[in-house]
Amino acid sequence: MKMTSAETGRRGELFAEKYLQSIGFKIIEKNWRWRKCEIDIIAIHNGTVVFLEVKTRGSRALDEGVVIKQGQRQRIVVAASAYLAMKVTGNIECRFDLVRVRLSKGGWRLDHIQGAFEGASI
Repeated sequence: MKMTSAETGRRGELFAEKYLQSIGFKIIEKNWRWRKCEIDIIAIHNGTVVFLEVKTRGSRALDEGVVIKQGQRQRIVVAASAYLAMKVTGNIECRFDLVRVRLSKGGWRLDHIQGAFEGASI
């Protein structure tokens, strides 16, 4: 039975979460929303707050060059700024990562790109 795109996305995020935990990330928020902005995963890794965007594609997706478009980057930075203002006291290092997840014939594949983009306003 074929998964819906929403189900593929949920499973991809779960796979990404398990991977991140296995390499020492402490997940502190999932699907955190502020106004019309959402951050898929917020984690702590080696003293750094990491804002992660998870892009999941199904088995028929051929595009390996999944990127975060400029408008979405801006929304993530705005939400990250709000999160830091509400939840974090003092200065703390942060970064923005991209996790690309793809369902292939052999199972799930994952690429983790640290520092995928800059948050100039943070």
